[in-house]
Amino acid sequence: MNSELYGQEIVIPDEVINHLTICFENVPSSNSNTEGHNRNQELRDTGYVTYQQLGRMKNWFDSFQGKKEDAPYVLNGGDYMYNWINNTLQSLRNGTNLQTKIDKEYQPEDISDELITDMGWLSNMNRPSKEHSSEIDDLKITESVKRINQIIKKII
Repeated sequence: MNSELYGQEIVIPDEVINHLTICFENVPSSNSNTEGHNRNQELRDTGYVTYQQLGRMKNWFDSFQGKKEDAPYVLNGGDYMYNWINNTLQSLRNGTNLQTKIDKEYQPEDISDELITDMGWLSNMNRPSKEHSSEIDDLKITESVKRINQIIKKII
């Protein structure tokens, strides 16, 4: 189910990037060896994150044992980033489920060749490669509409 999400790139909103910038500036003593330093820079530089990265980041936050004031937690964005990750993952997963449900329940079935031949001259009217309808086609449609209106008047 979530396999459809693999490789998908999610644009990071500006407010999240701004928050990551503030977090980065709040740890002036960090360097490339500090956990979260490189990830913070990468997220800010690229402006997007993949579905897999979101999963790894969520796992990191879920298994973090330190204090919320520790440099790695701050560099990874703290509670604000953790909440954004959770909300984004949830909406992506629910969106995929919803789209799959919509596709399965509401998408029309493919039109078979048999149905097209049963439609007769009407089947040509849906093809964009055909020229606009001719006067004969317009006359057939007009006559059909008149006949339908007569039948409806008899019923009412």
